Amino acid sequence: MHKILIPVDGSIHAMKALKVASDLATKYQGRLYILHILLRGKDASDLMELDISSQFDQHLQKLMNTAIVADLGPAPDKVLQRVGQIILDHFAERAAKQGAAFEVLPITSGSPADEILKTQQKIEAGTIVMGARGVTQSDLATFGSVSQEVFNRAQCTCISVK
Repeated sequence: MHKILIPVDGSIHAMKALKVASDLATKYQGRLYILHILLRGKDASDLMELDISSQFDQHLQKLMNTAIVADLGPAPDKVLQRVGQIILDHFAERAAKQGAAFEVLPITSGSPADEILKTQQKIEAGTIVMGARGVTQSDLATFGSVSQEVFNRAQCTCISVK
């Protein structure tokens, strides 16, 4: 079975990448492995700008709005874990609706590119499908810094979705 790693961060590019990865998995009898790396360094306003923020429950939205007003800086890991779980749940639901076989991997933390590459090797994925850009704005013309690093270092097929 072909293994396809799909790192997700709640961005619109990740949502588009899931559609491409699901189509590949369905067509080639593959399995998706959905990965989320904590969005370390992001503050509440960054998290509320995620395309997935409409999925945040009332309590989380209130907490985020309070943090934005108070300008509390980067969100604590407890909040990032909750946001990460919402992201994974949403992407798993979308993969199921698209008919793809999938597995949700445990949330990780660390350098996103390093975590993606480490996971690819661990699960022996033959393909990584990811958004060209994530939640971090980049000065690079086409790719975000994480996707560019992954594509430069990966020992497998990589597909960028914009």
